[in-house]
Amino acid sequence: MIPFFGEAAAMTAALTWATSSMIFSNIGGKVGAQSVNRGRLLCSIACLTVLHWLVEGQPWPHATTPEQLGWLTLSSVLGLVIGDAMLFHAFVVLGARLSMLMMSSVPIMGTVLAWFLFDEVLSPGQIGGVALGVGGILTVIMIRKGRPANLNGRQYLIGILCGLGGAMGQVANLITAKYALIGGYSALSATWIRTLVAVLIMWGIAALTGRVRRTLVSCTAPDVRRWLILGAFIGPAMGVWLSMLAVQNANVGIASTLMATPPVLLIVYEAVILRKPVGVQAVIGTCMAFAGVAVLFLL
Repeated sequence: MIPFFGEAAAMTAALTWATSSMIFSNIGGKVGAQSVNRGRLLCSIACLTVLHWLVEGQPWPHATTPEQLGWLTLSSVLGLVIGDAMLFHAFVVLGARLSMLMMSSVPIMGTVLAWFLFDEVLSPGQIGGVALGVGGILTVIMIRKGRPANLNGRQYLIGILCGLGGAMGQVANLITAKYALIGGYSALSATWIRTLVAVLIMWGIAALTGRVRRTLVSCTAPDVRRWLILGAFIGPAMGVWLSMLAVQNANVGIASTLMATPPVLLIVYEAVILRKPVGVQAVIGTCMAFAGVAVLFLL
């Protein structure tokens, strides 16, 4: 095994998710959050089909039980349909950095939910990690510096709630998908099924509401199409694949912590590359949130 291969895969996954979030945030402001979400899903299923063919030897999964299909369908509805719809709205309203910061609460929500639902015992260190993570997120969202320009209080609150809603959808998605993965079922096959279910639902809704043509026109515009394909490939397709390689080849805690770095990477991008005013308090709060996640996985 190549030394630190799993850790490198985890860090690369974080980079792909940070990059794709910036791409989706940018084009979502041009053509609308839900148009981008529908187009992204269509591109993702195409990329995942090719990837599944290369890795599993067939373009789509076989030997899926009705029970597994049921859990994966529920996972898709909660995570990819409802959760991602809210996340993409947050991308448009808040931008990539704040939206991905809201998503960093997924491990915290998952830990607290497991505490209540499954009677999992939290150590004092893990309780401290939850408090540190929540405190970091609150530190960022309560300050004014670094907020998107021309955004009033009500719009900002809606963006924050959508970001947190996207995080809650991801938690529900992970918990329900876990039941389908019991017994060594391929995570790539599960991802393909979940994505296909989301494609059918989202495009079915678009057909019923008469938005198919508008979505196709928006997503095939020259200044959108290439970015949409790139974002779908490096995020939902390559990012998922790299995350699977990470957890297979590295300590799960270390891999999960490295994959929680997109908010930190996006702060560096906004401050250094875009030269946007981020603020010391936002940097401290983001680092606190990341440290909270690290404590949860590493203690």
